[in-house]
Amino acid sequence: MLRFIKHHLSTEQGVDFYGMLSLLIFVTFFLIVIIRVWRMRKSTVDELSNIPLEKDQVPSLNDQQ
Repeated sequence: MLRFIKHHLSTEQGVDFYGMLSLLIFVTFFLIVIIRVWRMRKSTVDELSNIPLEKDQVPSLNDQQ
């Protein structure tokens, strides 16, 4: 199966663009996630870290506003 895909991709022109594009999307996504986590407030981090410990409370959409 891999041999078929490798042969098919080697005959196409401009396929290397898709590899670079996917790498760029991958790196950009994780940079955005890292920056967002880095800038998160301490109170938000504490609240999110306690979610697994809360048994009785069910989070609602109104609590996030």
